[in-house]
Amino acid sequence: MIDNGGGSELLPRLCCPEKGPNGYGFHLHGEKGKVGQFIRLVEPDSPAEKSGLRAGDRLVEVNGDNVEKESHQQVVNRIRGSPGSVRLLVVDSATDERLQKLGLECTEDLVRGLPDEKLEEAKSGGQEPREAAQREPDVAEEDKKKKADGEKEEEEEANHAAQRKELRPRLCRMKKGPNGYGFNLHSDKAKPGQYVRAVDPDSPAEASGLLPQDRIIEVNGVCMEGKQHSDVVSAIRSGGDETELLVVDSLADEFFKKCNVIPSEAHLKGEAPILAGILLRIGVI
Repeated sequence: MIDNGGGSELLPRLCCPEKGPNGYGFHLHGEKGKVGQFIRLVEPDSPAEKSGLRAGDRLVEVNGDNVEKESHQQVVNRIRGSPGSVRLLVVDSATDERLQKLGLECTEDLVRGLPDEKLEEAKSGGQEPREAAQREPDVAEEDKKKKADGEKEEEEEANHAAQRKELRPRLCRMKKGPNGYGFNLHSDKAKPGQYVRAVDPDSPAEASGLLPQDRIIEVNGVCMEGKQHSDVVSAIRSGGDETELLVVDSLADEFFKKCNVIPSEAHLKGEAPILAGILLRIGVI
């Protein structure tokens, strides 16, 4: 990440991750009622995490091009089309709010600091500029026009195949360390199955890509659907010093359940199940 030199000052950030064997290691999604694309999750020890990217950041530019009004798939395509590395200009929610109040457009120039006149205005607690206050109605008007033209429906249809590919189980392989694997299991009374409650930092579990709230589908190739907590623990222990867990996050879990399909290793790379009418706006990059 390029240092903004401003300590705790609220400024945009420029994150430049280099693509690793598993991609950049972050998840992108749209939020209802908000314009733009947001970082949903940053995988531990990934190029994205090392670049300074954070969950909740709003994506403003990709390789110097503003993407605030682009569709989810357009943004995903831009990032995927960038060879080797990508430049992402992002803002967290507090910085986003501050820039809007000052009437400033978020650009790469602001990474190193605000213009002098705006810095004085920020220090004096100046009034919210009229143009910033009017920004939301403009967005609402644009959304209205999109709906009238039917663009939203066309865009979702175009994205459907890509989204199905991205909602998949994950296979996490780990070797026991001095303190075990480094994760805890728990049950949720409201939901069937066994879930990952916590993943210890710098543990074998974290290195394998296991995440909190993942649901366990298989242990060492054996399906755990309908099994009790003790059964899952025993299956993990029976693997000795190594274990292999097939898991799904909450979005993938919901998708497969609505398709009435139990995830398996066949879904890691093969054809994902099709669910007519379900369009989950989520990207994994």
